[in-house]
Amino acid sequence: MDMLRQERYAELIVRKGANVQKGQKVVVRADIGSAAFVRLVVKAAYDAGAAQVVMNWIDEAVTRMTYLRADDEVFKSVEPWRVQFFKDYDDAGACYIHIISDDPDLLAGVDSERIKNTAKSSGTALAEHRKAVMGNHVRWTIAGVPSKAWAMKVFPNLSDDEAVDALWDKIMESSRVEGDALAAWDEHDKVFKAKVDFMNESKFVSLHIKNSLGTDITMELPAGHYWKGGSDPAKDGVRFFPNIPTEEVFTLPNCYSVNGKVVASMPLVYNGVTIEDFELMFADGKVVSHKAEKNEAALTNILELDEGARMLGEVALVPHASPISQMNVLFNNTLYDENASCHFALGKAYPMIEGYDEMSKEEVDKLGINESITHVDFMFGTSDMQITGTTADGKQVPVFVNGNWA
Repeated sequence: MDMLRQERYAELIVRKGANVQKGQKVVVRADIGSAAFVRLVVKAAYDAGAAQVVMNWIDEAVTRMTYLRADDEVFKSVEPWRVQFFKDYDDAGACYIHIISDDPDLLAGVDSERIKNTAKSSGTALAEHRKAVMGNHVRWTIAGVPSKAWAMKVFPNLSDDEAVDALWDKIMESSRVEGDALAAWDEHDKVFKAKVDFMNESKFVSLHIKNSLGTDITMELPAGHYWKGGSDPAKDGVRFFPNIPTEEVFTLPNCYSVNGKVVASMPLVYNGVTIEDFELMFADGKVVSHKAEKNEAALTNILELDEGARMLGEVALVPHASPISQMNVLFNNTLYDENASCHFALGKAYPMIEGYDEMSKEEVDKLGINESITHVDFMFGTSDMQITGTTADGKQVPVFVNGNWA
């Protein structure tokens, strides 16, 4: 992968993703295996005027060792300094850049209770930071960089180096890095507007989603909800792209009004474990039954994190004709796979309701805005997906026909 493309990608992450402003602090989280690329991100952040770039390094090899060898109690709590770290940088108005290169099978064979306890303890301890992120009180972005383990999972028939190069190419292509990447993302942003405007102007009160894979599900949408896609304004008014790449238009369902079955169309990689061929049955908003052909225990653990983990917090629409879908590549990484497919998220909802900040906890709950310590996206989109919206006066409007926008 040539250096010029990587420099363009790093600049895109900084200037369009997090949209780093002059004098701002920046927190970068990444695996040590991505250090060479991360240095380009740090340089781009300083070139954009960052006051300070703070590294939050992880090491997947050490992470696996810890899960296999540490005492059980380690996974049941979070050190206070970790909570304080995010509080301090949230209060300072920092923005966050997360460079992911996760091995999809990192925690294969690890005791599932340890993974569950970690998710529960961190989700609880860092709830305020998650609220700041999901409420756009801080700017943040997630982007990917190949690791050898990830690349070999995606391209198992290639050599190590060939697989890494191939994954780099797909990441660059999906992230629209070729040529003038910043201008390309300005144009990409404009494409979302027509779809977002259509969904917001339609003011649907419910959606019915169905395909031949077995998904057949209905959901009400809360009063005052709105749809988003593309760039998003933070509370300070500065726009940013939370995900690079992004192809989705999304909102939140009324978490108490989801009924029917959803069948996953792609594997879900969750905390280093791959869950395959699974389905969920909903009644009055809650998952009442579930099954998976592979790693069902991991799926069960997600659902048992708290009460909200059994309900939906997001519905996202991605056409089958999206560029990432047309690559016909299973990335085994949610950031990319969710932008190739319609998806739901179990757990906490993004607060996409007019007047949310002035609402009481009781008002939020009455509208069906899901609260949880987790937010887990999973894909259900297919080429024959049919989505129908119903308006307040009972009119039924095609939203998706045969997997694409109607």
